[in-house]
Amino acid sequence: MKGKHPKTALTPATDNLQKAINVKADMDITPLAFQKNSPAQSDESSHTPRQEKIIKLKEAVELTQEYTNEIISELDVTNEELTITRDYADAIIRTVRGPLLVLNKDLRIISANEAFYNAFKVAPNDTENRLLYDLGNRQWNIPKLRILLEEILPEKNTIEDFVVEHDFKDIGQKTMLLNARTLRQGPDKTSLILLAIEDITERQQLEQQKDEFVSIASHELKTPITSVKAYTQILGQRFRKAKDMKSVELIEKMDSQLDKLTDLIGDLLDVTKIEAGRIQFHESHFDFNDLVEETVEELQRTTEKHQIKQELQPSRMVYGDRDRLGQVLINFLTNAIKYSPHANKIIVSTLVDKDNVTLRVQDFGVGLSLEDQAKVFDRFYRVGGSDQATYPGLGLGLYIASDIIKRHKGRVWVESLKAKGSTFCFSLPMTK
Repeated sequence: MKGKHPKTALTPATDNLQKAINVKADMDITPLAFQKNSPAQSDESSHTPRQEKIIKLKEAVELTQEYTNEIISELDVTNEELTITRDYADAIIRTVRGPLLVLNKDLRIISANEAFYNAFKVAPNDTENRLLYDLGNRQWNIPKLRILLEEILPEKNTIEDFVVEHDFKDIGQKTMLLNARTLRQGPDKTSLILLAIEDITERQQLEQQKDEFVSIASHELKTPITSVKAYTQILGQRFRKAKDMKSVELIEKMDSQLDKLTDLIGDLLDVTKIEAGRIQFHESHFDFNDLVEETVEELQRTTEKHQIKQELQPSRMVYGDRDRLGQVLINFLTNAIKYSPHANKIIVSTLVDKDNVTLRVQDFGVGLSLEDQAKVFDRFYRVGGSDQATYPGLGLGLYIASDIIKRHKGRVWVESLKAKGSTFCFSLPMTK
């Protein structure tokens, strides 16, 4: 890097220092040369110690000049890079379609984008450099928001999908989905907070309307299906008396399809109850192994191809809703039968320790990919693939099962390998 910059780029103080040293050196060296009357005697061998020191000092100053120019150049490049980076970040913030705030560690607003000003009806002059809680006559002094920014975010550094509802004076009731992240920038690691805000009020209203429609439709469907099922039973009795076994067989198939339709309607009703927080539980102490054995016996009658093998540890009493937990086990077993059409074995096992009882349902069927495993408990999620049509359903059973276990303070998960089979599991705490 030496010689990269001209000496004229020196700072005034450094330049003056060099001039003074040059004048002093000339004054000391020139008389000596005249006294010797010989140019050859003005070389380094004829220099006095004082002159040698001055020469070295000149060299040091020249070297200092070069280093100074290099430092100045590097500082110019660094400042230019910082300016470009800052402008780039600012352009991103202002281009984002959703409302976005940049806060300092004291929760004072550094900048906001146009989407924020438009969504919340505020002006830049009333926003920037103000505390977040003071915006709009302290309309942003929201308890849940304070908890998010003052308690949760400092501990986790990242917050995703935090729902906040608030009634704003100017724009009315809003439901917001907040995502926040703490960033540290610069040599002093100054903390900045990015706060992204998504208005999901309309989406939530549509979801509520959809759930209400599904609930009403499900209730309305139950009545005619119940009637049709009763008629099929009457027809079945008449065909048996007439010894028309072919018709009896058709009626039994019809009755079986009506049962499946009834189960689907029941799932839809359960989902709407879950979303509305109206699903009810009737909890009591019961023998867990009794529930498993009873459910396995019931499901064994539905399949001739699969042998459901039980590997149960000694029985324990658990506290919960027996029917709802039985619903989870039925879902696990019916899925194991449905998704292992070429296997002939299913294993149901339990593991008991002092704190938890764990149930596992293992099949040897199609298995799940890692992507499917991450989403299989989501509402309406169905496993994709070329053979998807082979496995009917609404994708609600595992979602309902997961919610039932979570409401029992338990844990639900799946272990699987593609084309090797799956093991669905849930664990319940032994204490009430």
